[in-house]
Amino acid sequence: MRKIFILSVVLILSQNSFCQKPLSYFLPGNVTYNKEVPTPLQFFGHEPGEWHLSHDKLYSYILELSRISDRAVWDEYGKSYENRPLGNLIISSPENIRNLEAIRQEHLKLCDPATSGNVNIDKMPIVIKLGYGIHGNESSAQNSSVIVAYHLIAGEGDAINALLQNAVILIDPSLNPDGMQRHSSWVNSTRSLNDNPDSDSWEFAEPWPGGRTNHYWFDLNRDYLFLQHPETRGRMAAYYRWRPNIVTDHHEMEAGSTFFFQPGVRSRNNPMTPDIIHTLTSEVASYHEKYLNEIGSLYYSEEGFDDFYVGKGSSYPDIHGAVGILFEQAGVKGHLRNTAAGTISFPFAIRNHVSVSLSSLEAGLKMRKKLLECQADFYKNSVTEADRHPVKAYIFGETEDKGRLTEFINVLRQHNIKVYRLAKDVSREGVNYTTGNSYVVPLKQNEFRYIRSLFEPVKIFTDSLFYDISTWVLPLAYNIDYTSVNSVKELEGLPGKEVSETTAPSGDIIGAEKAYAYLFEWNEYLAPKALFELQAAGIRTRVATERFTYDDGKFKKEFSFGTILIHSEGQPFSGDELKNEIIKVAKRCGVTVYAVSTGRTPEGIDLGSNSFVNLQEPSVMMFAGDGSNSAEAGEIWHLLDTRFGIPVTMITPSRINSVNLQKYNVIIIAGNPQTSPAFVEKLKTWNRTGGTIIAYESGNRWLADKKIASISFVEEFKPERKTGVYANMQEDRQAQLIPGSIFETRIDLSHPLCYGYTKDRLPVFKAGTLVAKMDSTIYNNPIVYTDSPLLSGYCTSQNIKRIKGSPFASVHGNRIISIYENTNFRATWYGTNKVFLNAIFFGQILGRGSADYSEE
Repeated sequence: MRKIFILSVVLILSQNSFCQKPLSYFLPGNVTYNKEVPTPLQFFGHEPGEWHLSHDKLYSYILELSRISDRAVWDEYGKSYENRPLGNLIISSPENIRNLEAIRQEHLKLCDPATSGNVNIDKMPIVIKLGYGIHGNESSAQNSSVIVAYHLIAGEGDAINALLQNAVILIDPSLNPDGMQRHSSWVNSTRSLNDNPDSDSWEFAEPWPGGRTNHYWFDLNRDYLFLQHPETRGRMAAYYRWRPNIVTDHHEMEAGSTFFFQPGVRSRNNPMTPDIIHTLTSEVASYHEKYLNEIGSLYYSEEGFDDFYVGKGSSYPDIHGAVGILFEQAGVKGHLRNTAAGTISFPFAIRNHVSVSLSSLEAGLKMRKKLLECQADFYKNSVTEADRHPVKAYIFGETEDKGRLTEFINVLRQHNIKVYRLAKDVSREGVNYTTGNSYVVPLKQNEFRYIRSLFEPVKIFTDSLFYDISTWVLPLAYNIDYTSVNSVKELEGLPGKEVSETTAPSGDIIGAEKAYAYLFEWNEYLAPKALFELQAAGIRTRVATERFTYDDGKFKKEFSFGTILIHSEGQPFSGDELKNEIIKVAKRCGVTVYAVSTGRTPEGIDLGSNSFVNLQEPSVMMFAGDGSNSAEAGEIWHLLDTRFGIPVTMITPSRINSVNLQKYNVIIIAGNPQTSPAFVEKLKTWNRTGGTIIAYESGNRWLADKKIASISFVEEFKPERKTGVYANMQEDRQAQLIPGSIFETRIDLSHPLCYGYTKDRLPVFKAGTLVAKMDSTIYNNPIVYTDSPLLSGYCTSQNIKRIKGSPFASVHGNRIISIYENTNFRATWYGTNKVFLNAIFFGQILGRGSADYSEE
């Protein structure tokens, strides 16, 4: 009886669903299918597009296909933050599957000029990667992957057999499983029995932060260059294991659109990408045209999107000898939706993605030899182009922060870039590059073009519009000194041993056997983690607000602003217990701790000076939810949680009035939280009694609007045009924006926000045209743009004029801090992370002055 009832419910749901389409709706009509292979309906209990697949369902089906078929194997390459599996379903003929490793090894020879000349491509399979749904709420992509997989596993006939014999196909069914899970849970739980297409329905109002991003609210489609997340690191390792010739990247866009496929805007192609890639992309596009014509779908190309930023899923392959293809389908974000262009259904969106998946496979089959030859020629040409290029190598180094340097090298090596130790000391432009702390990257290697992309500043562009950021000079992001080597003769003798692996910096205690106190400097990247762990253990700490020199006759060292002091007395641990606790922290965090035997110093402050200021353990609260910027908040959460182990309590504006603020001593405002006037007054009182307010990026508008701080902004430049063409209006406006560029600032090394820096110049990232005016107190502007601030990227002369001499960060009164730009951009701006962390740890001491002897 129970089975009959359940079946009845299923039938009712099916009959009332506008979105139910049979499998034949999605697939070509000239293919027969093996009935031994379960269809999506048989496996899931519903047709594709009738419900949104959750990631666990999708994954289970993919695993089942790999289990039952001799055409497929599942190759897991990693796990998401929420421990969901990531991988490729590798599909080919049974014979190819049996010889998969030999095929892979032979294919990789194409990417090495030393071996590609000996490869016979006449019968070499092409490698095609189909990637679905890196934005978790663009779910027609992921839901199409199971249909494509079914088609390739169950399909029968000469056409399927020819494809599988001549291609190795990698299906990555869900590039962002955590985001997919969030989104599918929402749209399925808000769906009505009878689909309601009203665009105002809450089915289409996905709650903050939405399913687009990963667990920490990052856009994973911007991480191919920066490699900061496990999803991307695993994916790129798999990319280099296979080096596919075609890589598809399936997305959704606004609901009122149609369908886009590449090529994009030709004037905005990255100049590092050779013309042959664009030519092949256009040829592949003719297959998409044919397939979409056959099903009657509207489409467009060569507008709106571009491949300038080479850190996206569709642009990264272009600069590695392959053809990357972006697909953008009008997004339903539900099941059935009214738009200005008409009503679109979820199955319709899925079918478009299935169609261009199949068109990509046909293009790969028909263009197999062209694409394989292109890949081999790409790397052969890299060698000859490197010989002609005026720069022969880059030297880089960092003496004060091994952690930051190690992370930089890790990223280069994950991009298959060869890095060598510097074999002899070099001095350039006032910077000494020493053998123990410096490295060489020769340009004459396979990744010649990508090295140029990562190291070369660019200020001249053929177009003033950008779909993404305009520059990404990696050494500047890491605040690492680097210089070019401009002749072969000059390069001779500089590269030493190749770096085959990197190890985290080691830490320890050195100095006196019986310590009067312990000191460690603030320059090492994980010094804040060390401080927090010590504070969390109950160990009392102080920070130096002046320089000093220690010398006990056996050991002498100069210490700068921001040095952390741990006095051996008055601690919850004593003697060896304290020492052992500090050693454990030092080793985990890679910091060197100096055990000193006296509190007297020959120069500067003594260890008992009031210029060593007591520190409280940070207790951090941050606004999240509606009104907050999820990207900014996610970057902060990720930084504090994954790198420094600092808890951050995220609270929505709707709950804030019931929260006891006294539990926190740091409150971060990123965005425009909708709060009551009563809360604003409560926040002001909290700040006056010792709390630190950090306004971050757009949070500074909120700070000014609520009159918590007096902040004025520089008026935006408005071009005076006497005539204009209506069709150019949007582009003219966009040309005045700052899409993401790198600027130089001058920093006050004595200011708490700048503790741990050793140079008075700091590269920073800036996007957007918001520019603040200087705080009226001259000591409250510790980080200021220089008079010639643009280091790399696009910026109009008018905006440069607005920016120069303006603050990157300011302090207002006591413990109110404005950080106007993104110090944590895409988790890769290691160079400016310290500014943000200093605000958290040292905001509490602002306003004291360096030698405040008043009672506390």
